[in-house]
Amino acid sequence: MRSNPGNLWKPLGIAGVVVMLSLVAGVAVGVYVGTHPNAELDPPNPIDPLPPSDSPMGVYYNAAVAANSYPCNLIGRDVLLDGGNAVDAAIATLFCDGVSSLQSMGLGGGFFMTIYNGTTKEAFALNAREVAPGAAYEDMFEGNSTLSQLGGLSVAVPSELKGYWELYQRFGSLPWARLIQPTIDLCESGIDVGPYLASRIKQKEAEILASPTIRELLTDAEGNLLTEGGKIYHTQLAETLRVIANEGGDALYTGSLVQDFVSDIQALGGIITLQDMADYQVRWQTPVSASLSNGYTAYTLTSPASGAQLIFMLNILDGFIPAADEITTYQRIAETIKYAYGARTHLGDPDFVDVSELLSNLTSKDYASFIRSRIEDDRTYNDPAHYFAETLNVENHGTAHISIIDKDGSSVSVTSTINLVFGSVTRSLKTGIILNDEMDDFSAPNITNSFGVPPSPENFIAPGKIPLSSMCPLIVTDANGDVVLSVGASGGTKITSSVIQTALRNLWLNQNIKEAIDAPRIHHQVYPMELKYEYGNVDRIVKGLEAIGHVTSRYTGGSAVNGVARDGQFLTANSDYRRDAVVAGY
Repeated sequence: MRSNPGNLWKPLGIAGVVVMLSLVAGVAVGVYVGTHPNAELDPPNPIDPLPPSDSPMGVYYNAAVAANSYPCNLIGRDVLLDGGNAVDAAIATLFCDGVSSLQSMGLGGGFFMTIYNGTTKEAFALNAREVAPGAAYEDMFEGNSTLSQLGGLSVAVPSELKGYWELYQRFGSLPWARLIQPTIDLCESGIDVGPYLASRIKQKEAEILASPTIRELLTDAEGNLLTEGGKIYHTQLAETLRVIANEGGDALYTGSLVQDFVSDIQALGGIITLQDMADYQVRWQTPVSASLSNGYTAYTLTSPASGAQLIFMLNILDGFIPAADEITTYQRIAETIKYAYGARTHLGDPDFVDVSELLSNLTSKDYASFIRSRIEDDRTYNDPAHYFAETLNVENHGTAHISIIDKDGSSVSVTSTINLVFGSVTRSLKTGIILNDEMDDFSAPNITNSFGVPPSPENFIAPGKIPLSSMCPLIVTDANGDVVLSVGASGGTKITSSVIQTALRNLWLNQNIKEAIDAPRIHHQVYPMELKYEYGNVDRIVKGLEAIGHVTSRYTGGSAVNGVARDGQFLTANSDYRRDAVVAGY
């Protein structure tokens, strides 16, 4: 039986999936680089579901890593083989992905992480996101919004390394330097430019060539942009990593690196100060969770992450899908997503704005039941007010996700970002660190978009504030407290809708992790009032949704999901074919 990702009702077991595993000394690695064979925008919607993508599903006995590049998955796997735990592997893999996926994340950015200890059955949440500098103010980009995306003024206080260091001090087991050395080696031997990275370099060609700090890194000796098959030599970053390996993570905040780092940012027009770096603190949070009727418990992070919206959707759809027919199932999912993105327009950093009542509602079973009662199987609404949306959802982009389950059943689900592709398209020359443009994730006053929608005051800039994010790293356990799913996504505003669809397919629609990730997705964020869908959604589903009243449009370039799931005695892992997909484990 062939895989059927466009059909909700025909799951495929492990034995039926094309799994490419190379077994070396008892270690299995699955590798894929490519795109779906039918990924064009123009063809008519298919009548039948598409065949499975070429990305393999890794099947492992002990532990698995699903990240964004081949060398980084191997680094994470090797840490696990050396006796490291899921947190050790996550730190090592994140260091690597900051180099291998330098267009999406790195030491110049920040992350959200959900952690589950398989021994103690405890969940933890770490908010290590960037904050607005102390000199930032609400309308600082009025009259020139480009400054929030390019150049030093767009840089929020980088928090990535502080997060690694805090995480290591609490949960790390292997030597700190052991987790960094493989990435130092990679920086010096060269990072291979794969097809996805090459496409991002091409996308940002004008900005890269205009940037004196990043141009040299991404061009060859003749000054031409690097293309697929080229190599990036990150030698200055290698030296920075050596300092961090010796001094610890505070090297960039109060140690020997901070003066050069801050002076570079200020030379680019940034307003970050030594005090901003010294003052930065991560936020350990109580995870937001949902107890679901099938014995599952879901854990993620609350606002300014989008975990509360994810929990909201899980609570609504628990027992609500599958419906009697496919179109009704899609309709219920679409309406749930619309309500979630309507709620998002009211959210912001809870340390700065009072969103406690809304967050309480979003995690309430009673409120989920109320919203469920408003969802009609044969009707949708094109008035944003019906979904309680009042302001614009800020578009965000980029990011990279890693999911890990180790031999003890502990798990890490982490999503990291520098915001737009290559962040601010600037680099600290003295440290080699590519800098975020996270200030663009805030809303800006006095700017009404083309739909006549005002910006969200809850997400306006303030010193020390974290902008609203779509990231929602998810871990799900069963009735015994064992992890059954660790999943998350990259890709901006579509992250939350992608994670919910992957999770519900795996948990409730009996699809394995590859089928759930392969499956074509839908997306709705209320503004614009369009139900967007990927190629691969079959024609009868699209027409059925249109008959209900949805205005539809097809999209490309959506979110990429990475996940690890437990399937009986095995761990199964898949990285999305929509990127350069890779998994590893043993």
